[in-house]
Amino acid sequence: ILPGMDEIFSLVRMKRHYDEGEYDVLIIDSAPTGTALRLLSLPEVAGWYMRRLYKPFQAVSAALRPLVEPIFRPVAGFSLPTQEVMDAPYEFYEQLEALEKVLTDPSTTSVRLVTNPEKMVIKESLRAHAYLSLYNVGTDMVVANRIIPESVSDPFFQRWKDQQQQYRHEIHENFRPLPVKEVPLFSEEMCGLAALERLKETLYGEEDPAQVYYKETTLRVVQEKDTYSLEVYLPGIPKDQVELSKSSDELNIRIGNHRRNLVLPQALAALQPAGAKMEDDYLKIRFAAA
Repeated sequence: ILPGMDEIFSLVRMKRHYDEGEYDVLIIDSAPTGTALRLLSLPEVAGWYMRRLYKPFQAVSAALRPLVEPIFRPVAGFSLPTQEVMDAPYEFYEQLEALEKVLTDPSTTSVRLVTNPEKMVIKESLRAHAYLSLYNVGTDMVVANRIIPESVSDPFFQRWKDQQQQYRHEIHENFRPLPVKEVPLFSEEMCGLAALERLKETLYGEEDPAQVYYKETTLRVVQEKDTYSLEVYLPGIPKDQVELSKSSDELNIRIGNHRRNLVLPQALAALQPAGAKMEDDYLKIRFAAA
């Protein structure tokens, strides 16, 4: 099995659970940020290969099969793969595409980022928030974890508590308008149903944890008179870190090592990017006739 394939098949299996409707809520305890983002980008990457390579290959294969098969079988000693086998990669892609629609539907799926009141962890969480938005996956809450309780009076922890107070303020400010909930540092590891019930009561109280607490609009097309703008929600990302390019009906957005190929709506496909600016955490890309 290729690296990452076990996670991919797990996601596809999760989609089947979603379709069957057996469970009220499906929870993914995600892998580290980089791995999770690679999985989120997989349907889009697969779609690019299907459009550019697989479909033309499939068409050529279907046309040449009647001519090649009589020659190939006597020489090789076995037949060419059946059409059913040739169609299998596309069927798997269709499952990934259906999964992507579920993951990017804000009324169905949301992400809850768990961070600690520490400088580097907060920065990593902010980057994760921006990259999730790039892939059109909405975040509905941030959980600040391992907060040292006020009841801890040991002088050894006082500096930690002072630092946490500063970083708690930064978490609330940097992730605004997302709701932020705090979880204290418990006296023991949260393992087992009883401990999870205690954590749930601390975090949600009488609220329904399955509700969507906030809906982000991560991608939108805005028309102003005769011009169009594509607006992508990228909180905390400076404009100079974003690279844009257009090929045919696709817009390529690159931020560091992360890239997304957006298939443009028909209204924008025939136009060319004419400028971009960062405003209110949205990258606003203006399109105009070439």
